[in-house]
Amino acid sequence: MGLDLFPRRHTDPDATKAKGMTHRTGDPCPFTHDDFPLASIGTCCSLRGKVAAENLHALGETDVCELMHDDVGAVGALRVAARLRGAADRLEQRYAGRSDKPSGGYYGGRLNADTGEFTPWPQPSFEEAITSIRQAADWYEKVGRLGFGVHAWY
Repeated sequence: MGLDLFPRRHTDPDATKAKGMTHRTGDPCPFTHDDFPLASIGTCCSLRGKVAAENLHALGETDVCELMHDDVGAVGALRVAARLRGAADRLEQRYAGRSDKPSGGYYGGRLNADTGEFTPWPQPSFEEAITSIRQAADWYEKVGRLGFGVHAWY
């Protein structure tokens, strides 16, 4: 199961904005230079939240992981951003200076259509997992500051 995140407004008087976008079609996207991983079926403003959520789950931050599966308004998006940053900070502090840092989550993989062979995705390092969590926090914060909430699709 995936987790794609989309900006949304409960009421948007500007009907020229496509669903899941923070700008009018044809206007520059405010997320263009952020290099956020796009949702698998998403818009330019979306986030592929699955990676960060899986990393949170694998590293024991299940409450914060579950927050990413909820729809929230703009204020809620800012709160989720703060919770994501808090989780990343806690994890970094907990494992600071240790050589036995856990790996992130890697649920899923590729299925070879010809052979039926399943190849799991590579397991992210602790540092890669933290980066994905901080990146999700940045996305939630930007969405909230732009006045949008978040719709979680999975």
